[in-house]
Amino acid sequence: MTASKTEHTDETGIATGGPAFFAMTDMLRYTATAKDTRFPITELFFDPEQGILRFVALDVGGWFERREVIVSAQLMGKPDHTTREWPVQISPEAIEKAPEWTDPKTLERMQLAATPFIMVGPFGGQFGAVAPPAPDEAQETTQTPGNLKVDGFERLGDWVGLPVVGQDGDVGTLIDFLFEPETDELSHLVIDTGKILARRQMVVPYDLVFHLAQDGTHVVMNVTEALLRQAPPLEHFDKVSRSWVDTLRTYYQLAPRL
Repeated sequence: MTASKTEHTDETGIATGGPAFFAMTDMLRYTATAKDTRFPITELFFDPEQGILRFVALDVGGWFERREVIVSAQLMGKPDHTTREWPVQISPEAIEKAPEWTDPKTLERMQLAATPFIMVGPFGGQFGAVAPPAPDEAQETTQTPGNLKVDGFERLGDWVGLPVVGQDGDVGTLIDFLFEPETDELSHLVIDTGKILARRQMVVPYDLVFHLAQDGTHVVMNVTEALLRQAPPLEHFDKVSRSWVDTLRTYYQLAPRL
């Protein structure tokens, strides 16, 4: 799914500019830019209760070292769908000095992979090293790294791919979020209903999210299979206008967005 099909439109439905909504998973394939410097985008953090994008993780480590920092979403400009660039409204030097963030899962894997079974002594002799701990033991003994700025927010990567559970059971799989760069609001979820209904990708207003299950295994939403069955499908998304969004919200009995 890409954002290039969704455009700002006037009351007549005629396109007036670039996309109004962007797919969040697609943003991970964009490049953050500051002046002439480019940074890979590695993760997005959002506030699930308010449905707001909060932070963007950028890799500033260069070719041989991965070092991730976090930048407030408020410092990000509007993405350019033609160049697939997402401008950062601060200098490259400021980005380099931004707070670092480390994925605990990645760090644990790196620590285990870096622990050798055979080590070479100072005079060339070999001796057996302590075997790396089992994954469960590593999780208990490894201090959890991270950053207080992202603690308490959700990661895009932890939600995408989860089952979606409605009022009457499973209704599909969450495959993406849509957001509006001008407000940083998460506006819609994209649900693949292939395992439940005829295979379709449904655009559903974010307002219908209840919560992420406490065990992190599924997303709970205020929808039913019958409601999704008759909802406007994703193939209509290339005709999105403000009136279309209001029509979608009316279908789900939600008030129009301001």
